[in-house]
Amino acid sequence: MTSRTIRQHILSFLSISTLPAIMVNSFSPQILTTRYIAKPDAKSHATMIIPRSSTLLELSTKEVIITDFPPPKSAVSCPALQLLMEIDAASLELTEVSSIEESYFLPDEELIPIKQISLEEQLNIKMSPSASTNMAVSKPRVVGHRGSLYQSLENTRHSIRLAANDCEEVEIDVFLLKCGTLTVFHGSGTDKNPGWLKEYCNVEGTILDYTYEEARKLKFNQYHTEFGCGPDTIRELEHEYYIPTLEEVLSDAKQTGVVIKVELKGPGTTDPVLELVERLNMVDQVHYSSFEHSRIKRVRELHPERNADGSHTYKTGCLFNEVPDNFVELALNVDASEVHLKYSTATKERVEEIHSAGMDSMVWMRGPMGMVDDLTHRFHDVGNEDERMYSTIMATGVRAMCVNRPDVLKQMLIGQAMNSRTLVPPMI
Repeated sequence: MTSRTIRQHILSFLSISTLPAIMVNSFSPQILTTRYIAKPDAKSHATMIIPRSSTLLELSTKEVIITDFPPPKSAVSCPALQLLMEIDAASLELTEVSSIEESYFLPDEELIPIKQISLEEQLNIKMSPSASTNMAVSKPRVVGHRGSLYQSLENTRHSIRLAANDCEEVEIDVFLLKCGTLTVFHGSGTDKNPGWLKEYCNVEGTILDYTYEEARKLKFNQYHTEFGCGPDTIRELEHEYYIPTLEEVLSDAKQTGVVIKVELKGPGTTDPVLELVERLNMVDQVHYSSFEHSRIKRVRELHPERNADGSHTYKTGCLFNEVPDNFVELALNVDASEVHLKYSTATKERVEEIHSAGMDSMVWMRGPMGMVDDLTHRFHDVGNEDERMYSTIMATGVRAMCVNRPDVLKQMLIGQAMNSRTLVPPMI
């Protein structure tokens, strides 16, 4: 079994005593509600979760979490109960339950229930159990994360153009290659060490090891689970999917009118990005952000200009993963226009603190794999970027939401407007 196949082993994390000789077709709702994860010292690294309200009949439309894993030494083989699922590995939508092959079960002592909380508790807001997605809350700007990545391959021209149909703004990731070309790409790795190619393109190294001529020829790994659009879309639109230059993406945006939020992902990006934006006469249509705050500080050093209303002409955003106590001070120190918080850290109090300091606010969603992890291990009250999740985040008062499903958020906001609820326009 290779990493290129969609079929993957699945560990159910149900002990033999919890699930005695029950065949696949006799899974009951009670069993489907059980959520387990191995203790830290267990030798497995995988989970399988089936949503609480699911029945076997509904599995074709419900999400599951699938992770490949080596069988733990302490596991007991139980051939009768292995599920082999053929899934769309990127969107995590179950498309087929096929024959039973092999399964492993951990002993009871290596199983612990997953301890989850509600997202509203995490964000320190209170929504009634029957809260409608049409509740009166502030209307945020819709920002497409890497384009519209569940509809089309992330950070490609096709995805960004598609996102322009639903978004006021689109966030993209930018690197400066060794040949001097600015390119749009995300890659694997961390915020401090981004751009790795192995999972994205099945080649070694990072995007920084390549010239643009070389990078343009790279083929995307259609089975990478971070690609929310799925392998079928990638195969169908293969001719559209290549690593684009920033100039190509900005030229498209100039035609559609969508605002581009450039994350300065790699080193040395700030100055050449500014030069390109100015050459294309797109100063009002491009914003800048980074986890490396020195890069947006550089933007402000070069361009302290302000508009007649006092707002910055060159808009910048401080990105935070984990939020330090002095996050507002850090943003003010580099004269940022905005603060961008991970959605799960954007408490109502933090959003209010940002606004009180005279800055704009935005939340950003993790990529598809990160969101699945959060919904598996952390939050029990919302779906994967469903209307309930978006309503909960909106209740914090945040003014922009950088989401993986901008089409869902846009339709939700349209529905609110049609129901004649009072919507407070965002402050810009």
